[in-house]
Parts: sequence; structure tokens; C-alpha cells
Amino acid sequence: MGGSQIWLDTTETLTVDEMLKAICVNSANDCVVAMAEYIAGSEEAFVQMMNDKAYELGMSDTTFKNCHGLDEDGHVTSSYDIAVMSRELLTKYPEITNYTTIWMDTLRDGETRTF
Repeated sequence: MGGSQIWLDTTETLTVDEMLKAICVNSANDCVVAMAEYIAGSEEAFVQMMNDKAYELGMSDTTFKNCHGLDEDGHVTSSYDIAVMSRELLTKYPEITNYTTIWMDTLRDGETRTF
């Protein structure tokens, strides 16, 4: 997988709340891919959804090549487009701050992690 992850096991079951916590706090790329596959059926289909939404929002400097943001040829954006995307997220889903303001919490039966 590469990058940050929580070593998600294919036999493991986490709630959406736990997955979002791992994604937002720990940048868990394995959880990002698992959520993408759950939502769209495949990472590729989810990336297409991401690009479609970027287009809809007018993010003309952005092309997504993967769902986790790790470096890949052609995977580009601009600070302006990140601001557009962030405004959309915070305006339509303000509950995201329930996850993005966490600095220490538990996951997996009380395992304490400092993120």
C-alpha cells in the first residue's frame, strides 16, 4: 500500500465511524482504498467519481489518479482547488470536524494511539 496505514486486515470489520477516524486522523491509506471499494465497487470507479466531482466544483487544475493522494504521474492539484474542495467539505459536511480535530483516541478494542 505505502504511506500511512493501520494495517487493515481483509477479515477485519470496522464501522464507518472507525474508518473515518483512521482516515482523517491517521491518514490511513488502506482504509481510504477500502472505503473507495465499498462506495464505488473499485478504487478506479471511485477515482472517476472524484474527478467528476472535481469537474463539477470547477477544480480545473485537479486530476486524481488514486484515492489516497500518494504521488503518481498525472495526479495533480492546486492550492486554489484544495480550497474549493475544503470549502465544499466544510460547508456540506461540517461534522467532518468531529474527526479532524482529534489528536488522541482509541481504535480496535481500546488500543490507544496518538495521531
